[in-house]
Amino acid sequence: MDKGPRDTKNMDKEPGGMGPSKIVWAGIPGSICNLDCAYCYVGSHKGKKGEFAYPVDHMIRCFEPARFGGPIFFGAASSGETLLWEGIIDFTHGMLSHGHVVSYTTNMTLTPVIRKFCDFPPDLRSRLELDASLHYLELKQKKALDIYFDNLRMLKSAGISIALFLCISDAYLPYLREISERCREEIGLLPVAGMTRRYDKQGAITSGSYSPEKDALVKETCDFRQWELQKRIYGQKRTEICHAGEYSINVDLGSGSYSKCWGNSGWPGWWWKWLSPFQVYDQAMRKLRNGQGWATGNIFADPESPIRFEPIGTCPFRDCVCASYLCWGLIPELAVDTHSRSFFTRDSVSQEVWNFMDSRVKGCGVPVPKGELISA
Repeated sequence: MDKGPRDTKNMDKEPGGMGPSKIVWAGIPGSICNLDCAYCYVGSHKGKKGEFAYPVDHMIRCFEPARFGGPIFFGAASSGETLLWEGIIDFTHGMLSHGHVVSYTTNMTLTPVIRKFCDFPPDLRSRLELDASLHYLELKQKKALDIYFDNLRMLKSAGISIALFLCISDAYLPYLREISERCREEIGLLPVAGMTRRYDKQGAITSGSYSPEKDALVKETCDFRQWELQKRIYGQKRTEICHAGEYSINVDLGSGSYSKCWGNSGWPGWWWKWLSPFQVYDQAMRKLRNGQGWATGNIFADPESPIRFEPIGTCPFRDCVCASYLCWGLIPELAVDTHSRSFFTRDSVSQEVWNFMDSRVKGCGVPVPKGELISA
């Protein structure tokens, strides 16, 4: 298994494929979860059911490719377990039928939903990708690790793309070798290591400890390509012009409000209030959630109206809130590798997903690196 900063096994000599017309990151409302991980940032706000202002068929209609100039990359998650959304099967089928590539973050334990995904027609399955968050200690305690890996194998057999993601909480450090060995044995993949982050009104701060010893352990036991990307991006104020908002938007699936970056992405209203004790700030966030402030418009209000794609410009946050955003070329001057080459292995994703995500969003004009990863 290649553990290096790039997946070179069976890699095409010429990277890049038919890329997305736009990137859409979506927040699915609700904080319901079937796990109770000690490090979960949701905290005491777990268990809230998501509320949706529009029916699923209307939502699907509003994602017609013509509004975006063609197929999009659509990535979504909730602050709880994503696959607990009751409408996710119909919504996913509709989005894939539009020709979009769809990616969800999930704890990989909702077997009935996963089985229904596997029943989709092959041409739809080939454009679905699931990021499997490995909450190892919680799954081990609940004796659900077999469910996690069984579902991964089910998806892979059905031609649905998968990747394993592990947030390197300090609690996991004594278990990283055990986790690595289990992943190798069960699915033949290493977990993709990611840093933990703490969020506030200025964006995010990388949390958890860091040391050369920890870094060495992560590189010994995990796929560390994302880890290296995050080390380069996090903690550095971006001063370039960012084209988030022009090439990408963040959407709150509950209300339909969208913004240029994550400010109105659907991370539910409670977390803004929870993170700020200041009444003035809470009032500002309420305005935001009501379609004012950061919100650019509402994607669900009128399926026929054009979406406002306008660049955010200079980043307003302390650093880029999510390093993977930059894989699509949102900051043309910042040379980073593609999404496929930062997160995937060739034998765990379909050719359609690999090619689609081994590219830049259309129009950004950033070349795809053909050599080793370029430093920021």
